[in-house]
Amino acid sequence: MAFDVVMFGSLSVPQQNVEEWLTTPFQFTGQPQLDEVLQETPEALLAMLGEVICAPHEFFKVTLEEGRVTVQCYASEDSFRETSPALALLFASAADFGGVGELNFAGYQGIRFGERVTLRGGQCAFLKLSGAELAELEQQQAFRSLDARIHERFDALVGRAPATDARGARWAINPFTGRRVLVAAEAR
Repeated sequence: MAFDVVMFGSLSVPQQNVEEWLTTPFQFTGQPQLDEVLQETPEALLAMLGEVICAPHEFFKVTLEEGRVTVQCYASEDSFRETSPALALLFASAADFGGVGELNFAGYQGIRFGERVTLRGGQCAFLKLSGAELAELEQQQAFRSLDARIHERFDALVGRAPATDARGARWAINPFTGRRVLVAAEAR
């Protein structure tokens, strides 16, 4: 059974450590799934992640600005399996350089699973989320923002304009998500 996944989070590296972090070859071991990543440095890994090609309904955005890596992704099972080890390695590699942050992976609408990479105090932890932790994750503003972006993307793909004026708008079912959405009068 195929499934979709959201991947989101951020990582901050002290500005004075960014250049060294980006150019230091990976030395992280202990997680067998990370050994499959072929890039040699975080800089090369970021370049690879910046070139990920997704299906039209997916999006994959990993950015680095002023020592802060931000991840916002909605991907299919295949894209998730291809990129999640690289994202986890990118975050884990920052631990020795004062990196602090969190990266979340969660099944989206149907499949219930969650994993988290956490960096604090020079340590990296890989955790499986419990049902309660997953429910809590889904209430975070970052998740809710990503969820809204996903629904906007689906609406745009089916040519459904957002209802800017509720007068004359109607409710319709989004064919991709099954979610009720308010549709502008001219989109009928």
